[in-house]
Amino acid sequence: MDRKQQIRDLLFRTEMTRRKKLYPVWNRLGLIAGQPRVLSQLLIRDHITQKELADASCIEPATLSRALDRLEDMGYIARNDNPNCRRSFLVSLTEEGRKMAGEVQEVFGKTQEVMVEGFSQEEQETLCRLLERVYKNLNQNEK
Repeated sequence: MDRKQQIRDLLFRTEMTRRKKLYPVWNRLGLIAGQPRVLSQLLIRDHITQKELADASCIEPATLSRALDRLEDMGYIARNDNPNCRRSFLVSLTEEGRKMAGEVQEVFGKTQEVMVEGFSQEEQETLCRLLERVYKNLNQNEK
């Protein structure tokens, strides 16, 4: 296997392993794919438009809309009129949503700790820089 193929394979296997560890937790919490990320992003920045939330969550707007419908039905988010634009809504966490988002953040935090276990601060910074370059390279090729 050449080095480029090995990198691709390692990135894929890493993400699949991370998902396998997280999905049972999300399932226990009654959440499905995408919803934890949405809750986490709203905990960071609340009262934002669906477009801003889609961008922050890296979720397609149509997929986000379905996730928001479910989160709203579960009582975790509210959509209110946007005073700056009559055609959009501001999405915000409810009190119950804030609690769930806190649980989600805790799970993400524990997973992040496991992911970097044994890495020095310098190694973490190097890994971050390298992954940012991969991300930028992939995005440049889309244009």
